[in-house]
Amino acid sequence: MSETVPRRLRVEGEVSEREELLDGRFQVVLDGEAAGAPGVEVSCTLVWLLGREGEVELSEGYVTVVDAETGELNASLDSGSVLAGDETGAAQVRASFAVDAVDGALAAAGDRVSCDLEVGVEEWAGELRLGG
Repeated sequence: MSETVPRRLRVEGEVSEREELLDGRFQVVLDGEAAGAPGVEVSCTLVWLLGREGEVELSEGYVTVVDAETGELNASLDSGSVLAGDETGAAQVRASFAVDAVDGALAAAGDRVSCDLEVGVEEWAGELRLGG
């Protein structure tokens, strides 16, 4: 794990894509950066089934963290859920990812990434945790 990237990152950014897919699922693409960690960018794609009330399991998800100094990690969804508001378009996401590709010293394959995110219509924010 890099000395320059804290294990807990406060992340925020814009919702670059919100799309209802033809198969009845909903996809959001989030792009942003880590506050207090210059040069750290985050990208996240989350997909869940529409038409369910309450907390819904994520069906697909990917996260990429790029640190300009120490490298990049890519992780795939292990488990997660979303609580989406039909009227507001906002969603609360809690998810865990398994690191499956690494370039540099940012993480190791098999490490975990977890997050708690608040996703609005145009912006998102939350916490990303990098762990072994």
